[in-house]
Amino acid sequence: MNHSVIEAKVKIRLDVEQLEEIKHLNPELEIWWDGHPGYFKRFQQNLIEKGYAREDVFKIRKWMSHVEGGTFFFDGCTTNPPLNLEFMNSSSEVVELIKTRHQSLLKKNWWHGYWLIGKLGMDKFLSNYYRRGRKYGFVCMQVDPRYHTDIEIMKIQAMDLSKASPNAMIKIPATRAGIEVIRYLTSLGVSTNATSCFCVPQVAMVAEAVKEGYEEGLQKGIDYSGWRSVITMMIGRWEASTELDEEARLIGETITEEDRRYFGLLMVKKAVEVIKEIKAPTKILVCSTRKGPGDRYLHLEGLMSLPIVITMNKEAIEWALTTPLKEDNGKIKILNELPQHNVNKLMKFEWVRKSIAPKGFNIEEIYRSNAQRKNLEEFSRALEEIQKIFTL
Repeated sequence: MNHSVIEAKVKIRLDVEQLEEIKHLNPELEIWWDGHPGYFKRFQQNLIEKGYAREDVFKIRKWMSHVEGGTFFFDGCTTNPPLNLEFMNSSSEVVELIKTRHQSLLKKNWWHGYWLIGKLGMDKFLSNYYRRGRKYGFVCMQVDPRYHTDIEIMKIQAMDLSKASPNAMIKIPATRAGIEVIRYLTSLGVSTNATSCFCVPQVAMVAEAVKEGYEEGLQKGIDYSGWRSVITMMIGRWEASTELDEEARLIGETITEEDRRYFGLLMVKKAVEVIKEIKAPTKILVCSTRKGPGDRYLHLEGLMSLPIVITMNKEAIEWALTTPLKEDNGKIKILNELPQHNVNKLMKFEWVRKSIAPKGFNIEEIYRSNAQRKNLEEFSRALEEIQKIFTL
């Protein structure tokens, strides 16, 4: 065995304090774990197996730990069918326990197994939810994406998932039917996360629905003291739009990796402004961030100063712990303003202009987009696999 190689691996360091400092600099920034809470332990083990220093990996255990007391580093947690499936594949003993103990219920309906997977994650964060005044510590669980056009089925599934725990936040796809479901759930005081959402026009539609539902709920006397709403922007997926690439070919322009990152940041900044203008009781949640260009993590540099939620999967967390984000003077690099020459270049594209205008696209155009189609297909395939696992 080559001990020198092993010794070299364990010396790979993680800058754990870097991400903690980012949160400290902006009290309005929330960082959520993008994955099932039960997968976080496996993520830590993966880091050790990659050769990162154990003492650094051990430092992040407290980010999601009841043992430490106080409150978690993570302010909440997002999941989706692929992420839940990843947890299930990494924790076969949990799956087998559910199948053994709940055999009679699973024979009637596989959905009960999926429901329990969600509840396990919610229970992990429940103490944090109460310790922080019932405004943080939410854990998301998504309705079946295969029914993204069926209002009634999504309503039934959402209400069922919401019963799993007080800190349940139900993910609803931001399709035409889904936006109506979000309005309905909001009017009942059910916390929601609009998923499969990409651009500013979609954000505006969801924000209006949340506002309408909230106002209706107030009239009915709904208690919103333990309620939250967030609207997800999957910026990395929309940056990679094939429609943008096609337009670039037509007008003879080249879209660089840097252009795409600034495109995503431009959308988020506009979305924050739109939420404020609409006066909707909701918050932007950004996922699908991407590293780059080069060794930079431009998305994080540009997002960390905004009043938003950033949900970070295992890749994003690793990027944030290994990418230098500090100036030579030791201060965190914050990109408060986007370079005007980059913005000017982006504004040449109709796809970009429509993506940042509140009414740039209608819901049918977004539904037909390649990003939306691929996203719903990916989520649907994962839930099909989960259904197979729990079908007895």
